Parts: sequence; structure tokens; C-alpha cells
Amino acid sequence: MPALRKIVVRFLPLLLVFGAWEALTAPRLIPEDFIPRFAHVLRALGDLLSSAEFYGHAAASFSRVFIGLTISIIAGVALGIGMAWYRWVKRFCEPLVVLSYPIPKPAIIPVFIIWLGIGDLSKIAVIALGCVVPIIISSYNATLSVDRYLVWSALSKGTSERRLLRKVIFPASLPRIAVAIRVAIAVAFILLVSSEFIAANTGLGYLTFSYGSVGSNDYMFATIFLIVAVGFSADRGYAAVMQRVLAWHEFGEL
Repeated sequence: MPALRKIVVRFLPLLLVFGAWEALTAPRLIPEDFIPRFAHVLRALGDLLSSAEFYGHAAASFSRVFIGLTISIIAGVALGIGMAWYRWVKRFCEPLVVLSYPIPKPAIIPVFIIWLGIGDLSKIAVIALGCVVPIIISSYNATLSVDRYLVWSALSKGTSERRLLRKVIFPASLPRIAVAIRVAIAVAFILLVSSEFIAANTGLGYLTFSYGSVGSNDYMFATIFLIVAVGFSADRGYAAVMQRVLAWHEFGEL
């Protein structure tokens, strides 16, 4: 019972918003051209979830996010730790990171589309580039902030450099790196939908834009709800995994 009460309290603001939405749109106090009835959105949501076409678009989007995120995590962690540990890596990568960090990543979507086409590759490249920079920066700062006494203690016992990185530096840096990856998950979905809006023939962003362009606002909102639900589930799932992996360190749910 306490668990149920906690869930109700947590989602009460959403329930109030949805209730107000239906209360204002059902008697047409708000024109349906502006925002559809919440009941119609729920009906469209059911239609989408029973449609095989929707799952094809969802699979296309999920594969792009997964591949782009995987590339950014592997490259970002390796480069961030490398920049903190090896001076030559920092000298080579730092100018590229500094220059690319302030660039609005959606602004380069058309460039990648020109170079790589409207298929999966351009979307994956945008997601990878948009997510890799914050992971690099967080990994770099996390490595520099590792307690020097841990490093000196390991070195004094004859630990090799490779083993030091694997057994001391990486575990000590992992909590801050994990937070950066959590932020990158949200960024990945933003870039995915943005790129699919601009040029795509599959994906949830493409589906949202298609419904909106023909005036099917109920289906457009339903698709947006599903994108939000998937992003929320990805964040919650990642947080749950990290709470187990980092049981020795507090990893906030928020």
C-alpha cells in the first residue's frame, strides 16, 4: 500500500494535467485544431500500439539510438581518460573537443545528410557526435579528480600502468562517467527526433512529422507520448542498472 501511494503521489501532477486537458477539450473550450481531445489521443495511442507499421518505425529509431550511443560511450570514455592520462592525446584532441562543444548539434544535421545521405548513417553520426563530447569532458575531469593517494599507493606496490588504468582509474571515475552517459541518453533522443524530422523515411520522428503535416494531431500527440515514454523508460532502466553497478556509490534517481 505505501508503494502504491508513492506511485500515485509521484504521478499525480501528470494525472491532473491530463484531467485538465480532457476537461478543456471535451466541451471544445480549446479548439481541436489547436490541441486534440485527450480521449482521442488515447484512442490513437491504442491504434499505434496495435499497428505493425509503428513497430517498424520504432525499431529503426531504437537501432539508431543504440548504435550512436554505443559509439559515443566507447569513444568518449577512451578519449576522456586518454586525454587525462597521456599528454599527447590531450594535445591532439583538446582543440577538436573545444571547438565542437559549443556547436548546436541539430545545426549540423543538414551537413551530415549531404555527406551521408538520409539513411541510418547520418542519424547515427549526429547522435554519436552530439553525445561523445560531454562524455569526453566528464571522463577527462573524472580521471583528473581521482584521489592521487590511490594512484600513488597502487604505483608503490608495482602496479603496471595498464592495470592501474583498469583497476584504479576507471572504477574511481565511473560514477561521474555514469552521470554523463545518463545525460547523453536524453541528448540522443533529442538528436534522433530532430534528424528524423529533417530528412528520413522511417523512424518515430518521421512518423510524428508525417501525422502533423496531414493534420492528424491526435496521432501526432500519441507518437510524441510514445517517444517520451521510451525515453523515460530508457532513463529509468539505466538508473536502475547503475544503482546496482555502483552500489558502493550513491546514484540519484531524480
